Amino acid sequence: MSAWHEEYLKRYAQLKERGRSFFPYAVFKDVIVSFLLLCVLSALAYFVGAELGDLADPTDTTYNPRPEWYFMFLFQVLKLFPGRLEAVAAVVLPVLVVLFLFSLPLIDRGRERHPSRRPLLTGIALMTIIAWGFLTWKGYTSPLTNPIVEKDPLVLAGHRLYQELKCSYCHSIGGQGGLVGPELDKVVGDQTEEWLGKHFRDPQALSPGTVMPKLNLLGDEITILVAYMKSLGSGPFTEEAAKLFNENCTTCHRIGKEGGDVGPNLSAIGSVRSKSYIKSYIEDPSRANNSSSMPAYKGQLTDIQIEDVARYLASLKGNK
Repeated sequence: MSAWHEEYLKRYAQLKERGRSFFPYAVFKDVIVSFLLLCVLSALAYFVGAELGDLADPTDTTYNPRPEWYFMFLFQVLKLFPGRLEAVAAVVLPVLVVLFLFSLPLIDRGRERHPSRRPLLTGIALMTIIAWGFLTWKGYTSPLTNPIVEKDPLVLAGHRLYQELKCSYCHSIGGQGGLVGPELDKVVGDQTEEWLGKHFRDPQALSPGTVMPKLNLLGDEITILVAYMKSLGSGPFTEEAAKLFNENCTTCHRIGKEGGDVGPNLSAIGSVRSKSYIKSYIEDPSRANNSSSMPAYKGQLTDIQIEDVARYLASLKGNK
């Protein structure tokens, strides 16, 4: 045993004799601190509460995924790896870092403990902190995948009611749900708000023989449920919509066999993007993709024309 190690053990024994036992002294301090932290967290939960987002919606194509702050650096690292190598960044590299930290006490067995006398490991630690901070900052400031589209409060309330009533046991939206009833995102767009309201009040009156029960909904519940149903469809559009698309968009975009290949094929855009998203993108593509070469049509087309084209494109499901 080296002399410095013997001196270390001797010094440790002297300090231990002058100190107090772990139980009950140190344990008592830990209990007090834990209790105070519990009180603070309980007070924050009661008086402030947690910020809750909208209900999870698999049909929502405008959601911008963001992890919690402590995973934001990894969120940014994933962007540096192509799709086939994502497993390397998400699994392999974190495992190697954890294994390195576990093995560090075995690798570094030197007697020095002051950071200034351990330049190599101190430098590695500082570079790691700087890299973590930089990647976290880049993750927070990275452009959104989708433009932020404000949602109608009635639609959000209707979606919650749809979930509470367990409508997905019989109906599907975006391919998710039951098959007893029709696929709502494919049929409600052809129905008027008046028809939907009557249907929710008494399904048998409008659709004799239907297995849908009478739900005895209140007037306000019918209103928000109709609003949610109408948000699933593209809405009616005029014959002018296809002409506007041909005049302004076919140089770059294709629908079916007609159009260009500079931009993405839009034959099934309605199955992956909502009407609200499409409208926002037409108005100003840079809000969703700041590197987009597509011009903004806000000002070139009227709001009514943009709405018309957005409804037309949202109706394209690629199933024709």
